[in-house]
Amino acid sequence: MSSDSRTTKKRATLASTYANYKIGKGESIEEIDCKEVKGISGIDFFNQYIKCRKPVVFKNYQGSSTTPSDDKSSPTNSVIDLQKFTPSNILETLDYSDDLQIEKKFKYGFGSGQKREKFSLNKLLDLFAQGNEDYYLTTQYDFDDPDLNESDDDDEDEDDNVASGFEIGMSGGSHSNEDESDEEDIGSHDDLGNADGNNEDFSDEGNAEDDDNDEELDDEEKLAAALAFSDVSSIDLEDLHDDFVDSDEDESHEVMVNEEMQITQSECDQRLKDLLQPPLTKLVEKPEILPIIPDLFSTLIPQQINLWMGYVDGSKPQSIELDSTDKQTYGLGKLIPGARKGTSSGLHHDHADNLYILVSGAKRFTLYSPADALKLQTVGTIYKLYNSGIIDYEVNEFAPDWKHIRDDGAIIEEITRWQLEKLDVNDKEGRAELTKQLQYFEKLTVPGVKAKSEKLDPPNFSKIPPALIHIEEFSDPETREKLTAFANEHFPGLLDLNKFTVHLEPGEMLYLPAGWFHEVSSFGADPKAATTAEHGNLTNVHIALNYWFIPPNGIDPEKCYTDSYWEEDWKRTNACIEASRTNTD
Repeated sequence: MSSDSRTTKKRATLASTYANYKIGKGESIEEIDCKEVKGISGIDFFNQYIKCRKPVVFKNYQGSSTTPSDDKSSPTNSVIDLQKFTPSNILETLDYSDDLQIEKKFKYGFGSGQKREKFSLNKLLDLFAQGNEDYYLTTQYDFDDPDLNESDDDDEDEDDNVASGFEIGMSGGSHSNEDESDEEDIGSHDDLGNADGNNEDFSDEGNAEDDDNDEELDDEEKLAAALAFSDVSSIDLEDLHDDFVDSDEDESHEVMVNEEMQITQSECDQRLKDLLQPPLTKLVEKPEILPIIPDLFSTLIPQQINLWMGYVDGSKPQSIELDSTDKQTYGLGKLIPGARKGTSSGLHHDHADNLYILVSGAKRFTLYSPADALKLQTVGTIYKLYNSGIIDYEVNEFAPDWKHIRDDGAIIEEITRWQLEKLDVNDKEGRAELTKQLQYFEKLTVPGVKAKSEKLDPPNFSKIPPALIHIEEFSDPETREKLTAFANEHFPGLLDLNKFTVHLEPGEMLYLPAGWFHEVSSFGADPKAATTAEHGNLTNVHIALNYWFIPPNGIDPEKCYTDSYWEEDWKRTNACIEASRTNTD
């Protein structure tokens, strides 16, 4: 079979494995009026949108991000206290003085895995007040911390499973990447079985020799068996020691915040930091400002809450120069066209469900269905697409540290550990089988596979330059013609895909299920935005918060996960929340 025929067959198979909501030709995204939010129950929202993996946007916010409302029925009070997170109030609200990891712009955008800088939120606002557009506050994972990655090849050992909005470790874990890769993105914690059986193997695309490679095929069969076996969720790698490691000796001297559950202070601190990433961590004690679980998502288990903050001066023109010698991006990098200057997250998908809330500035989301994953040409080689929208990748030079995941984003290897821990010690046959499977998964990620590039984007990112999905924004007909030809040659089928374009203004929200591809364009705020005496004019600051939730792999809103893995993990995190609030009181 030719490579082209093999690719065509895979695309058809991949689309057929995802049977949930897809975008119809000429269709627009469904909208919910913000004033109706309080009238929708968590169960109703699950049945109408979450279960069928359908994005929805909350529009027509009636309040103002800069003017507090006294109306207690206002949307301001339905999810977060928006006023507390505006540029003029955010320092006081967060009360956070430690240094943060700050992304620096690269090729006109963010989310490219570049080494981060560290400084305070106060300094970041100072830079914005000076008109500096080069920095962006995104997720705060340890693997991105430049202070913890001063060894050889700083970025080479970055965990592929945590590169997009949340790390796949804990939940498919704790990701990171909207805006810039994580943002709109995840992703969840530090951290598969498919409940409905809709999954396929796509790892041999373009490899005509695979049919003759019996040894490799045997490995695929073993992995398929292991995937079928693993019917449970997954936990964050960072949290595994809490549940699986016998550390009585190490913890004997630690303060216990929960004696019954044997939760130490160090575990509690880490869990709270994973749930509310810096600089949001102290808000665990102020649910009236930032609730942990919005009512609409009462059926899901939360993974993480993140803050996003950047600056774009739309008054400065964006120069555009095409480079026909650049076969990857035509010289565009992550530049986006248009009369209004903005920055791009790059096109990508995440492994967690996302509620995105805009506080200031403006955002434009361009959305594609998981069913179109192959045509969107990810950096990683797609191994499976689940009906939940979750996408698993092959472990190779494009994702050397990737760990296979389930349909809820859980790492299969960690699920196997969890099952082994819970299995009766006298069940020798069962323990032997689980141990064998665990050894198999551990061998998949042994050292030896080298990354294709030291600065390779995460596997869940598309190779498509953002400008190509906004060709209509180029004013010059000749430029549009050249880029259309470039897109058709290098990314065939892209321009024919159905997509949603969603514009968010302050107070508006977007629900985005896991696996949905999205490019996020960020723009400066309205000229009437807040200013402060200390930081000068912050008109062009864009701020957003997002909630990550573990994607469900069941259809019952009362029990939407197929086992107790996530529930058990959440009980420990919730105990930490209660302990923190009790100590504060």
